[in-house]
Amino acid sequence: MIIVTAALKGGVGKTTTSVYLAALASSNRRTSTLIDADPQGSAADWIAESDDEQLNRIEIAEAPTERLLNKALDKVPPEGIGIVDMPPSHERLLNKALERARIVIIPTRVGGVETPRVKAVMELVPDDVPAGLVICSARTYTRSYQEAMQLYAQEGIPVWGTIPERVSITAGPTGPLAADGLESYKKVWRKILAAARS
Repeated sequence: MIIVTAALKGGVGKTTTSVYLAALASSNRRTSTLIDADPQGSAADWIAESDDEQLNRIEIAEAPTERLLNKALDKVPPEGIGIVDMPPSHERLLNKALERARIVIIPTRVGGVETPRVKAVMELVPDDVPAGLVICSARTYTRSYQEAMQLYAQEGIPVWGTIPERVSITAGPTGPLAADGLESYKKVWRKILAAARS
């Protein structure tokens, strides 16, 4: 199962989402592969530098070009899970990943410029591939969050999870994965599994 984490804008929680989903995918003695297609290599650095045991079973493949991306995707075994952390603003590479995607996750934040960018990514996703949003660093008590949720509902854009604004979730490579972060992303993971079965 290839899961592509896609956004056309940086700073929306793409790498954090990819790492947490890879950790959940590799639980139950399963191995997952995190394919870091971003030239910055932030996801790969996070896995390599962390001493969190939950990240030990994650295999890393750095794949910042189309050729390397295809090679990395080919190496994911049929029963395995590959999570692709895409770079922002690289539509051609994103299209290559989407051709192989079983599921697409679109991290976003609440704000005026975010909705058109979400729609732009949704338009790239093939019709037969399930896709859902993850709203990151959300201030769920605000009016702008409520309005964004209403807008996505009206537009028929599925929201698979909301990750509340918590510093611990995005602690990054220096610390272990946060329990509250894992709990929030478990809800997203359940949506992914349900979409993959349907």
